[in-house]
Amino acid sequence: MIVDVRSYTAHPGLLPKYFADYAAGPFAVQTRHLGQPRGYYMVDTGVVNTTIHMWGYKDIAERQAKRDAMQADPEWKAWLARNAGTFVAQENRIMKAVPFWPVAGHPSGPYGLVDFRLYTVRHGKLPELLKLYETEGWGPQSKHLGNCVGYYQSDVGGQNQILHLWGYKDAADRSTRRGAMQADPAWQAYIAKAMPLLQRMETQIVVNAPFFKP
Repeated sequence: MIVDVRSYTAHPGLLPKYFADYAAGPFAVQTRHLGQPRGYYMVDTGVVNTTIHMWGYKDIAERQAKRDAMQADPEWKAWLARNAGTFVAQENRIMKAVPFWPVAGHPSGPYGLVDFRLYTVRHGKLPELLKLYETEGWGPQSKHLGNCVGYYQSDVGGQNQILHLWGYKDAADRSTRRGAMQADPAWQAYIAKAMPLLQRMETQIVVNAPFFKP
């Protein structure tokens, strides 16, 4: 399974109009071809005026076939023409599920906010980090945070990266859960081993787009 993670940054003030126009018809066209997104968010804290949407596929071949059909759809072509000029930047990365994800029976939401965390691992250390996390990190983290929305590793785009998403009821819930995790000796022991393997850590707080009901 792969996930196409797409981040689009709009000109200031245009994101609400984009959401309204997209929800009025183009969303139905896109989901007719691609299926339901795994997430459709707007950034609350991070790169503002940005929407992040995630689409799941069996493999690259399925992604290409579905996107080709969508791009050939006259309704989608018309939407692209109407929407031209909305965004100042668009980027995407193809990611694949890490070996231990998905976890059977893990909660899937809905959530009031999602912590969207992208970590860049030191060159050559990604397999080591994933093995360490699976054996020593996943247990205490999932115990305290509870609501993993997805856990992926880079495939096409930026390399040596992991993306993990955690859902919360609200900011207070996030603070409480993360505070308990940080105080857990098992998590502290894992972090002491993991930090030397990491090169860069980024996080954004995102909320569901107005039309997206997970």
